[in-house]
Amino acid sequence: MAQGPMIGTITVKIVKIAITIIILFLYRTGYAGQFLGVGAVWNFNEEKNVDVEILASGVFVGYLLYNISALITYCISSEKSANDCLMNLIGIFLWTGVAGTALHYWPGFQNEHGNEYKSTEKDVGMAVGSLSVLNAAAH
Repeated sequence: MAQGPMIGTITVKIVKIAITIIILFLYRTGYAGQFLGVGAVWNFNEEKNVDVEILASGVFVGYLLYNISALITYCISSEKSANDCLMNLIGIFLWTGVAGTALHYWPGFQNEHGNEYKSTEKDVGMAVGSLSVLNAAAH
């Protein structure tokens, strides 16, 4: 394989891993050191939807592990497989779904102080959604 595409593929994998680690950190500690979550409820006074949180956690951790193993495999043998193409295609849809859910929930979020327009957890939630869009684009 040509040197240029190999370096490009490795660079994209490293960027995807870095973005996913940042997302996981924000997801876990984004609410003043507590669990932030993705959201997905219509009534903002309710708890976050468990099903959405399970899916988001699975996408975050699953694609982190997949990208690390794919990077190691690609460094050992520079051949691409059909599995890599399929996982990237599925990753586009999963990351877009998580990003859409986060970007739908967090703009309407009101914290416990009521009408406070600017809140830290809202900004962090929007950052998680935006980084998920970037990760979907990288896939």
